[in-house]
Amino acid sequence: MERTETEQIVNAVKQGDRESYGGLVEAYQQRIFRYCFHMLGQMQEAEDVAQDVFIKGFERLEQYQEGTNFGAWLYKIAYRECLNKLKRAKTYERLIRLFMRTAPIVESDRVPDVEYNVELRLAMLRLNPEDRHIILLRIVEENRFEDIAEQLNMSYAAVRKRYERAKRKLKNGLTEKEGESDEQSRSLSY
Repeated sequence: MERTETEQIVNAVKQGDRESYGGLVEAYQQRIFRYCFHMLGQMQEAEDVAQDVFIKGFERLEQYQEGTNFGAWLYKIAYRECLNKLKRAKTYERLIRLFMRTAPIVESDRVPDVEYNVELRLAMLRLNPEDRHIILLRIVEENRFEDIAEQLNMSYAAVRKRYERAKRKLKNGLTEKEGESDEQSRSLSY
């Protein structure tokens, strides 16, 4: 969807045409869901958060500044919602461990039907949320550094440097995993 078309829809919604918001949801739904899935690592949570993003986007549409990138504005909401979800999950896990020390926590979410490298997923989840956000927006969503900088209220140079560091961490996380499996296979062959 082009920027002018997006602006027209936003203006229509602001003037009371609530039905037009569906066009924005349709245009951004898959990208926001994919982003949330990569940030959270669980399909059900990603669906819930993506839905919350569009609800909050609708409720806060008056805060959207005309002339700025609407997609970047939505990703900013998605980022905050994912962070909130991650914080709540950490708190919940601590409570579970405190009260049920003997019961293991089992994840039963299935991964969506897409080709997805498990090692990459785990390496991504080891990154802090802000680094994961930058990697996802730059590589998966192919956003420009300028848009990412706007979302994070950072300079272009700071985002670029943060991206390079996060990419290096991700690469190191993957090569460490490969090194471990090589070591395990060598020890089994002796």
